[in-house]
Amino acid sequence: MAEFDLIIIGGGIVGASAALAGVRQGARVALVDAGLAGRATDAGAGIVSPVALDRGEQRPDWTSMITECVGYYHSLLAELDAVDPAGAGSATFEQVGELVVAGDDPDEQAALDAVAERLSTSEGRRAHGVTKPVETVDGADLRAYWPELRGDLRGIFIAEVGRVVGSRLHDRLMTAARRRARTRSDGAHLEVIPGAGSLDPQYPSPRVRVGHRVLDAGAVLFATGAWAASDLAAYGVEIDVRPIRGQLVHLRLDGQQTGMRPVVNTPGAGYLLGFDDRIVAGATHEDVGFDARVTAGGQHAVLSAALALAPGLSAATVLETRVGLRPATSDGLPLVGAVAPSVHVATGLGAWGLTLGPLLGELSARHALGEALPARLDFLSPARPATKESP
Repeated sequence: MAEFDLIIIGGGIVGASAALAGVRQGARVALVDAGLAGRATDAGAGIVSPVALDRGEQRPDWTSMITECVGYYHSLLAELDAVDPAGAGSATFEQVGELVVAGDDPDEQAALDAVAERLSTSEGRRAHGVTKPVETVDGADLRAYWPELRGDLRGIFIAEVGRVVGSRLHDRLMTAARRRARTRSDGAHLEVIPGAGSLDPQYPSPRVRVGHRVLDAGAVLFATGAWAASDLAAYGVEIDVRPIRGQLVHLRLDGQQTGMRPVVNTPGAGYLLGFDDRIVAGATHEDVGFDARVTAGGQHAVLSAALALAPGLSAATVLETRVGLRPATSDGLPLVGAVAPSVHVATGLGAWGLTLGPLLGELSARHALGEALPARLDFLSPARPATKESP
């Protein structure tokens, strides 16, 4: 009999969510995590939004999936708060709304107008899970939210958008998974194993080696983000995923309360997130391989975009810089499903990791444990032909 029902390789948001889901199913779960530098979860301070700005709405399946993932967030947070009451609060997640803004760039204005048009009807809002009509804001009204913004911007306000701290959400998922495992009486078990896990290609059923230890399982789920392609290549499986470096800068406005400010987002020139003790400005999109360094050029790009958007931040204190390697695919869509008998993958979430990760981690774990993936996720199959990303 295999030692585990499910081995999850990779301990970011997807892996942690999968571990919680496995324990919920009564499974014996091992979570193997190498703790590699550049893991996107550790750097991430992200936007949880049902409205995509970086692609059109020609794919109803994509829109529907985003809406479902955002809806899942609220039920998940309720569970986390019940299991871990001490961890509840805005340090994990807060629904603060989103200002989508544009200046005089024609392309940005067109993108902003397209978002506003999609959300102008009750049918369009329903497709995104948005219930409240969006507000048009500019000038003084816009700077009432963020006084540091420049004066020529115009935008819209979407109420049903939140922001999240990736590392904090990860820790709460792991706390819930451990506590669920301890309180179940059906054999559910969770063991967290530090180290790099690799599949044994010579063994007929899933066998994972972690240092000198050998683990047998009913199924293996690779949730190793940008590293998933190289992890699976040794097993003879090719998938379409590569790392994209994202650099961020953390700032503080002394004497300013920024924790409940709405997200500021743009169709192409960065974003600003307000937290209780800082503002996060991001992010670069650099195709530089597995280079997790913070670079002068990357920080210059982030700060230049942030100050062009909000000149009033020029006097802010620079607290720290962070970098994460996002897993990207050629067509911009995640990879979720089986890649070989009893071997599964959940990766390629790109900049959507913190929005999509919790639900896709849950569904991937349940699939690895024997449930069918919902047919609505067929378009995320790892077996789909690789195509170039299109809007």
